[in-house]
Amino acid sequence: MHSPPPSTSPLRSLFASSEFRAAWVAELISYFGDQLARVALAILVFDRTGSAAWTGLAYALTYMPTVLGALALSHTADRRSRRGVVMAVDISRAAAVGAMAIPGIPFAVLCLLVAVTSFLGGPYTAAQLTLLREILSAEQYPVGMSVRQITTQAAQIFGFAFGGVCAAELSPQVCLAFNSATFLAAFGLYGCFVKPRPAPRASAKAGSMAGGLTVLWGEPRRRAILLAASLGVFYIAPEAVAAPYVSQLGHTSVWVGILLASTGVGAVIGLWAFHRFVPTHRYADHLPLLCLTTGLPLVAVLLPGGGIGLAAAAFAVGNALWCIQVVISVSTLMELLPDDHRAQGMGTASAMNLTAQGLGTGAAGLLAQWQSPAAAMALMGAASTAAGLWPALLWRRAARTRPTAAPVPEPTPTST
Repeated sequence: MHSPPPSTSPLRSLFASSEFRAAWVAELISYFGDQLARVALAILVFDRTGSAAWTGLAYALTYMPTVLGALALSHTADRRSRRGVVMAVDISRAAAVGAMAIPGIPFAVLCLLVAVTSFLGGPYTAAQLTLLREILSAEQYPVGMSVRQITTQAAQIFGFAFGGVCAAELSPQVCLAFNSATFLAAFGLYGCFVKPRPAPRASAKAGSMAGGLTVLWGEPRRRAILLAASLGVFYIAPEAVAAPYVSQLGHTSVWVGILLASTGVGAVIGLWAFHRFVPTHRYADHLPLLCLTTGLPLVAVLLPGGGIGLAAAAFAVGNALWCIQVVISVSTLMELLPDDHRAQGMGTASAMNLTAQGLGTGAAGLLAQWQSPAAAMALMGAASTAAGLWPALLWRRAARTRPTAAPVPEPTPTST
């Protein structure tokens, strides 16, 4: 019922679906609002406390509880309607972020609300990714993931830039109120345009926190994708040390924003080119090569005479390859998971990726302190190739021995 006519292009068929359009717009506006809120929160906390340490802690709370939420609650979307889980999280986050916008809110309460909002992001991502697979066919889903990745990269660029202007010209509370409104709008879009679907068949293992790791580790191709997700520990290096790297080169802080923006530009161009020239049924064939090459552009920052221009190019290419790897991993893993474990498996893989990025940020900072920011990025890039050998070889070996797309048969879809 979801498959387009043979003559319809994959991209056009996506936006021909009112359900996909609603889900796409909902994620676009809420993700944009999230970036505004992160900037506003950092400014608000620093204004209230005058402490860089408290500001960093509050910013970290927008990310790290997501890992716990993904591990603890992702399985909920395998037990209940995925649309229902998405809508419940949207309305809950609207209330929490709206409360943050109240002037004079106690600092401890503010931090608690930030942590709760971030925690709910874990099960939200798992439910939303699996709901999109219910909306889209297996052929459309990889294209949908490419569109989603391009959208979030663009929203991140404009959200961070607009967030600083909005917080300065208006107030951080206005940014937070806007973010709350985006969650309400997303709730309405899902409620009005995405059809209700029954929950997947319940599984005895679905409620276990360790169940996600068991599901992913128990099959070689899923294990390879889980290991590939952990490579984010190396790929995050440019974001972690961009500021000290610019200082090392003797440039002003404006270049920090330019370098970070180059990663988003590279991702948008790279994802478009990959979708344009690589058919979706060949996406997974490129996973081993990407595991080995995604970090290599970072080595270029050590080339003599390269300067800030070469660094921007290296950041752009590296992030483009990383985003392509994410699209391949998400769309492939979705097909490899049985339907009653999809949300839990996707949530666990997402938690692994976020944890790796958090550890990588700290590791890159320590390396930059020990050597130099340029050396830290180059070392992390080279190390990613060595670490990528395991998932690359595992995937190649598993693909040769198990050519079928999904090792576990899925339940018969319910007709609508």
